[in-house]
Amino acid sequence: MTHTLVTILGRSRESKETGYRQAVYRFPDGKQEQTPFFGLALSRHLKPKPDVIVILGTCGSQWSVLVEHLAGETGDEEARLQLIDAEVVGTVTQHLLDQVKPLMRRAVNCEVIPHLIPFGRDVDDQYAILQAVAEVVPSDGAVSFDLTHGFRHIGMIGFLSAFMLERIHEKSLRVRGLWYGALDMMRDGVAPVLRLDGLTRVRHWLDALNRFDATGDYGVFAPLLIDDGVPEDKANCLADAAFCERTFNVRDAARKIETFLAFLRAMDGPLTGASGLFQERLSSRLRWVEQASMSKKQHSLALQYLERRDFVRAAMFGWEAVVSRICEEWGVTTVKYSEERKEAVDQYEEGLKDTGSKRRSQHYWTLKQLRNSLAHGTAPPSSAAKKALRNPERLRQILQDALDDLLLR
Repeated sequence: MTHTLVTILGRSRESKETGYRQAVYRFPDGKQEQTPFFGLALSRHLKPKPDVIVILGTCGSQWSVLVEHLAGETGDEEARLQLIDAEVVGTVTQHLLDQVKPLMRRAVNCEVIPHLIPFGRDVDDQYAILQAVAEVVPSDGAVSFDLTHGFRHIGMIGFLSAFMLERIHEKSLRVRGLWYGALDMMRDGVAPVLRLDGLTRVRHWLDALNRFDATGDYGVFAPLLIDDGVPEDKANCLADAAFCERTFNVRDAARKIETFLAFLRAMDGPLTGASGLFQERLSSRLRWVEQASMSKKQHSLALQYLERRDFVRAAMFGWEAVVSRICEEWGVTTVKYSEERKEAVDQYEEGLKDTGSKRRSQHYWTLKQLRNSLAHGTAPPSSAAKKALRNPERLRQILQDALDDLLLR
């Protein structure tokens, strides 16, 4: 599995000729190393060591100083001199960087990819930087990011590119670590090295919440909770609940979620890690199970899917909520299909003829037709239902009105 280190090369404020000043960096494991180029020290510290080092820099970065630091006075003198001359007048090109790649590779004993990026002054430049990262970083394995040097906004773009890569290569690449050599936090001549991996976990939680809000799949939270110490059997209750809900088994979905919520309530404090930041947001998305009756649980799910514009599930859960409401009023079990359930529904439909509520009757039959039509892929018989299926906003409003009229009373 390829491990890639992406580091950023800037221009020193200390000296254009000598580059970054020497600094002693202390890594989280207590080891220290003195170097002017933190990315190089990081490459020696990482385990496993990187197979590829990608160095991003602008035409104003201190490329020649880095090359001199690596090569000393040996080899490829003409290429080095051309790079120095170009750097003086700000005309460094990718071709010149490619010429010194073999020298850099020999010096660090692994593949090195120096890559020219724009300054990121505008949106197009910033997109170009992200595109450059996507092009040069291998699409499989792991990637670590050094965000220490370069313009501050380049570091921010580098941070974003880490998560972009994970999404582009979702099945084959993961971010192993985000690193920052905190020279501005130096104390007693030693600068601490910070791991920013907690921000990675926060980003993963934000992504999971977005995915859930779009799909309703509780399973996206399970691996994040397990990473933060939740027992697998408890976290996987959410994945099981998602399966049950997608097969319209609301009773077992609620039971699985209640098992997870009982675990949360039994804890002495909040969840650890990034999960603790999002515990309340997660809990709020599970509160439909606290509804007292099956019809109310199904109604809550119907409204959630309607908000996502998942009209098939909204109509299915909405219709089942209406049937469950009828069964509850008649004292009939909602657990399984039965003659008693059918009789209760038949009696309700007969009663609609005598209520004098044309609106409620129309909502009932329209919801039933839409449910059948969406479930089976057939055209509904009534003109109202047919019109609803021609326009997403009309369909959403009709489903909303039907649920309000039939269930909020």
